[in-house]
Amino acid sequence: MVVNNACSFLLAGLLGISFSIWDSVTPTLVRTASTSPTPTPTPAAVIDQEQDDEQSRQIVATEFLNTRPPKKGKIRISPPPTAPPKAQTLSSGLLGVTVWRLRPVGSGDSGARILEHKADSETELIPERVPSSTRFVKGQKVRLSIESPRSGYLYVLDREEYADGTYGDSNLIFPTLTIKAGDNAVTAGRLIELPDQDDQPSYFKMNPHRADQTGEVLTFLITSQPLPNLRLRRDYLKLTNEQVSQWEQKWKGPTRRVDLASRAGETYTNVEKTAGANRASLLNDDDPPPQTIYRVIMRSADGMMVVLRLQYETLAPPKSNRETP
Repeated sequence: MVVNNACSFLLAGLLGISFSIWDSVTPTLVRTASTSPTPTPTPAAVIDQEQDDEQSRQIVATEFLNTRPPKKGKIRISPPPTAPPKAQTLSSGLLGVTVWRLRPVGSGDSGARILEHKADSETELIPERVPSSTRFVKGQKVRLSIESPRSGYLYVLDREEYADGTYGDSNLIFPTLTIKAGDNAVTAGRLIELPDQDDQPSYFKMNPHRADQTGEVLTFLITSQPLPNLRLRRDYLKLTNEQVSQWEQKWKGPTRRVDLASRAGETYTNVEKTAGANRASLLNDDDPPPQTIYRVIMRSADGMMVVLRLQYETLAPPKSNRETP
């Protein structure tokens, strides 16, 4: 869906960012509690399109696909020119994110596999697409794919979210020196995968650090130039509240989210696996679109920010065996 007027959105407030921390020795997600009070950010102004029909979602998917390089030999017909707008409007940016839930390979599966290396064996897992609203059980293995039609640099932040509305510390989980030597450049058709296929394990585990943790809040930041004064490490980089607040005020704009419901459950393809492993292999306009597409009204021409909440499945309270008197 094309955003016609920036005023149709709620103004975005300060954004909550949850951070999962990746240990450089044992490459699994581990959590650390906040060591100092952190301000509670105002929820992001994200408008869902769950009530839109499938045709509307496909229009957005086609728009995103047309930002990619055309398939070799394919002639793309440009739409006829339209009259210039009467008034100057804010520009908008797109970002595609796919959340992959890993499961054991079934007898009828034909998609690409992810190898899980153990001490004396290997297990094949297959990633399948899930909607952004999916609630994850403890121990669930997940991967992320991110794609930006705008050339620039990708940064991924994470923060834990708790039941009382508070958040843990903000941490930068991408880029790091251990993932493609810190290469975070993005362009149309280039797929960034987290964790990287060379990482062991090549998935995150959804393990809450506290009993009252309700989710992980991921923030994706696309900037036209590399962020200054960031000294990358082999693992995560803890950020200050002031840094994150400045980025939110500069780049966080009203956002519209479109989930491609008809593609939920589809499995990882070989072309996606190849694109994620090799920066020279770009997805084209005939390859699968991202599962979730975000459109952001950009406050500044040099960057934009998108927020994704990965929620934990809440357990129902135990039933009492006592009979009601």
